[in-house]
Amino acid sequence: MFWAALISFILMLATSWLLAYLSLDLRELSAVGDVLFLIASFMFYFFLLTRPIVRYLRTLADGLMTIAGGNLDYRLPTSSEDELGEVAKSINFMAEQLQEKMNRERQIEQSKLELITGVSHDLRTPLTSIIGYLNLLKNDDYTNLEEHKRYISNAYNKSQQLKQLIDDLFEYTRLTSGSATFSWKEVDMDGLLTQIINEFEPIALENSLTVHIIRDQKPIYGYIDTEKMVRTIDNLLMNALKFSIKPGEITVRLAVQGQQIYFTVENVGKPISPEQEKLLFERFYKADPSRNEYHASPGAGLGLSIAKNIVELHGGRIGLQHQNGHFTFFIELPRISK
Repeated sequence: MFWAALISFILMLATSWLLAYLSLDLRELSAVGDVLFLIASFMFYFFLLTRPIVRYLRTLADGLMTIAGGNLDYRLPTSSEDELGEVAKSINFMAEQLQEKMNRERQIEQSKLELITGVSHDLRTPLTSIIGYLNLLKNDDYTNLEEHKRYISNAYNKSQQLKQLIDDLFEYTRLTSGSATFSWKEVDMDGLLTQIINEFEPIALENSLTVHIIRDQKPIYGYIDTEKMVRTIDNLLMNALKFSIKPGEITVRLAVQGQQIYFTVENVGKPISPEQEKLLFERFYKADPSRNEYHASPGAGLGLSIAKNIVELHGGRIGLQHQNGHFTFFIELPRISK
């Protein structure tokens, strides 16, 4: 802005001087040298004043070529506040946007590779076991009927594990791709929790775990997809069952905190590191193998990741509070006031 105004002023001033000089001295041909001197002076000062602009334009051009060459970390200097400074800021903003887009694409590509690697690993394990047991049965490689039944039972359990992994993977893909459909309705959360615990408690007792429930006496209603929320709570309960020290206790709480529904699942297990805590909700992440001492059955590492996606799509949040082996997984959801 400053340079444009200054150059316009100089051009107008020089033109006025030139016209004035010509009108006074045009009759005297001897004054041609003076006119040429005036023009030369004008050109000199014009060049002197426009030189910084030309230099800055070259800087912009070189910067654009640098960015176009793939160096998205490069940024143009933006010392001036005129139109050229605005152009430089726009170019820098464009470079930042391109850099963010490239980083997102790299992350997506990395996620695809991790997904393929994780799926391949988790599918291979039960599938290898199933093939092994079927080969034993095919070759009649068993000593008695009891062993025959055990092979069939093991193959069936592994196939169920394989089916669960495929179901989890399908659900995770739908949730993260935005193709999942939700059936929203107003639900009595206390009644829903009672139903879930009634189904879970026999499984817990089989694993030497008792279930203790603490709940508010007031009605608690939420606007949720019942099927998906049941799956989320089931994932937290099964996680507590797998990693609890046995015999032990699982405590389930349902309460209201302001306009939020607060649900927790507490259990005592082997402590994990802060680094492991941060990764628990990542897909295909499973805690250190040493924790598997209390692991009822191997998992695909998708349960908590699915739970996280479901809760966030409900406008809530999910997390973990952990201290010396005491785990508290919590869910916060918007509450419907009654």
